[in-house]
Amino acid sequence: MPSYEDLVSLFEGEPIHSDADEPWPYTSATFRTTRAGYDIEVDVEPGYPVVRLRLRATSGSKLLDLDLQGVLSVGVERLHDHSPRELLRIDFPDDSPASTLWLRMKPDVAIVWSYNSMG
Repeated sequence: MPSYEDLVSLFEGEPIHSDADEPWPYTSATFRTTRAGYDIEVDVEPGYPVVRLRLRATSGSKLLDLDLQGVLSVGVERLHDHSPRELLRIDFPDDSPASTLWLRMKPDVAIVWSYNSMG
């Protein structure tokens, strides 16, 4: 389960909870932000291995809509080398063909998804 505070910091705002009467981590939450000309939306369901990632151009064009199943973990990473970056990291089990999905949020927006060769 991701750190709530890390996600709020990464998205620079409070999420929308599916059930306003239930606190995190007992209800799913939708985190939204706009970065570098893209609207980014991530639905996280703590307790379930499900994450939904949507990316649209601010003009409204839908670019990406992933309904990720079998998620092992979600986290936030901040790298402070020569080019500071903030990333959302989504990991999958070792026996899954999907490996790590990285959503870079700063300084620009990019998605990198690793694939495990199964043979």
